[in-house]
Amino acid sequence: MRLRVLQLASLVLALGCPTGRSTPQPVPCMSDQECRADRICHEGRCRFVDEVREDLARRSTDTVGDLVPVDAGVPDEPDATAPPTPAPLERPMFMGGPRHTGRTAHAGVAAAPSRRWTHRTRARIFASPIVGPDGTVYIGSLDRTFSALSPEGTLRWRYVAGDKIYASAALGADGTIYLGSDDRHLTALDPSGRVRWRLDLGDQVDASPIVAEDGTIYAAAGGVYAIDPAGAVRWHVATAAHVRSSPALHPAGLVIVGTPDGTVLAVRMTGEEAWRASAGASIDGAASIADDGTIVVGTDRGHVIALDPTGRERWRFETGGDVRATPAIATDGTVIVGSYDRHVYAIAPDGRLRWRFQTTGRIRASARIDPDGRIYVGSQDDSLYCLSPDGQLLWRHEIGQDIDSTVAIGADGTLYVGADDGGLHALR
Repeated sequence: MRLRVLQLASLVLALGCPTGRSTPQPVPCMSDQECRADRICHEGRCRFVDEVREDLARRSTDTVGDLVPVDAGVPDEPDATAPPTPAPLERPMFMGGPRHTGRTAHAGVAAAPSRRWTHRTRARIFASPIVGPDGTVYIGSLDRTFSALSPEGTLRWRYVAGDKIYASAALGADGTIYLGSDDRHLTALDPSGRVRWRLDLGDQVDASPIVAEDGTIYAAAGGVYAIDPAGAVRWHVATAAHVRSSPALHPAGLVIVGTPDGTVLAVRMTGEEAWRASAGASIDGAASIADDGTIVVGTDRGHVIALDPTGRERWRFETGGDVRATPAIATDGTVIVGSYDRHVYAIAPDGRLRWRFQTTGRIRASARIDPDGRIYVGSQDDSLYCLSPDGQLLWRHEIGQDIDSTVAIGADGTLYVGADDGGLHALR
């Protein structure tokens, strides 16, 4: 009998179910591939689908849109000695460009939208869509497919990678599409979806690549890579562990990434290491670069950290959960970022809290900010939110499953976002 009890206890532990005070805390997950059996990664934990549905149903009566106002104090005075350097116009890549500010040149939907169309894949969509100059929408899925869609939702072509696609694609000035996947390759596709070249980086490519003004592609896998448009590696700076953080380009001539060992790494454009700064915990999201050169990054310890261009810490803000999203930065320097504590935070350029907004699910998606200051962000409570610049709820649109994908906005204001239902949703 004692042996049978021990066997049952072992089975319960293997399934990740609670057994009492002695049960170890589950290891946070970022993707389904980290989960065993038929469990999925939901709100940072491996859970069975039925359990997730019951949890969401139980929480459906929770309060949504709890805005916690904070005394903002005296408005920040601009530094006359350091004129701001606005981010260039939006470019088709993750977070709108290599600085990852999240700002977009296109005004989104101010009132509650309706669904225009949905493109279905056969697995979760974690990647963020990008929109080309001609309105073509590009999206990757965990079913290994990468699709090009017309603004009306018609499939133009589909490319099948060798493994899951977590990363957002990036477009070069000549229309070349650069795509990473878990098959360890960075792939270049021409505008019709044909392969131009494939480069084996020796590790999963689940960090979104970026393209510099000179056409150099920067990618992360087992370190940081600079790759020329023909697919040749210019340089590679190795790291001790796999990098999930999309490279960010700093105007001072630095490539910035975060690492799982809690380091912010800065590499010069020549491939020489410039500096390392300790963040104190694993970094999954990308760094973002403010107009004044401040580097902002989130950590799995729940901190949002601001560094100067030399790697010195300017301030550290603490949330109540992992910060795996890439911080967005408004034109006035306000940092907008979600946390696993179910809140969206607005942090002043000096690190003070301006406001926070509560959802009913953890937030893995990064926020986008339109020219009118409206904020668009998805949550693992199955909904896409639109907030005003001062944190008021403008509207909430329920998709039906977790939204970890970051929104893209078309020239006509259409919102494109992926979800765990395997759909790319167009809202207008």
